[in-house]
Amino acid sequence: MSSISDKCPYKKCDGSSLIWIMDHEEGRDFARECDCKEFKKLRFKLSNAQLPSEFADTTINSFDVEIYEKAESQEQATLAKRYAGNFVKNFDLIREEGKGLYLYSRTKGSGKTRLAASILNAIVKVYDKDGRRVSVYYSSTADLLGEIRRGFDKDADVKSSDVIDAVRNVDLLVLDDIGVEKTGDWVEETFTRILEHRLLNMKLTIFTSNLAIDELDSKYPEGRVRDRIKKMAFPVKMPEEQIRSMLAEKENEDMLNLLLG
Repeated sequence: MSSISDKCPYKKCDGSSLIWIMDHEEGRDFARECDCKEFKKLRFKLSNAQLPSEFADTTINSFDVEIYEKAESQEQATLAKRYAGNFVKNFDLIREEGKGLYLYSRTKGSGKTRLAASILNAIVKVYDKDGRRVSVYYSSTADLLGEIRRGFDKDADVKSSDVIDAVRNVDLLVLDDIGVEKTGDWVEETFTRILEHRLLNMKLTIFTSNLAIDELDSKYPEGRVRDRIKKMAFPVKMPEEQIRSMLAEKENEDMLNLLLG
């Protein structure tokens, strides 16, 4: 009989993802897979997707619309949550259409990234469970540009062309905070190349931004980024209300309760 370890999230095995059972009639041990094997596969896949650990366990169901204080915000969040759920539910059909989502609001910390991460998590879990394959990747636009720039260094482990190819071809890309990065001709040309390839090959992209799609021209004056995103994604208005600080306060309250016993 195998020992139980904290390395197993279900407290069923010793962390090896195998549960050893003694067959007294046969006089030998045999093993069966623990539920944590699938859990670890999901975590590994999400880790490779570069999703921040803060959002590793976020789900659409746990996206709390009541944390918003204004009635208008709750209505917008409820609608956005419904869109997110149906995006996952109808993912196979949506892949055929090649249309992603564009989550936007001017307010920082309004829940855009959290909801986008929840969709990515749901897609990974559904597809791994059903034995289908879907590659996913998350990045903020600033981090992505930084990674591409580092790839130009002659000693770089990962070349810029490899980064661009990976982002152009991944099945589901979450591109976070588009419009906050420092822009210029090179940045606009780089994003145009990436978006054009994804558009033509019907690869799904979920964007988050503090700008509406039509406002992207203020950052990308050539208009090519805006035009492609219009074709690539359905706009989803998020509330103009910050919840990041409220979530932090709730987490502090939960921590206090633990510390006080």
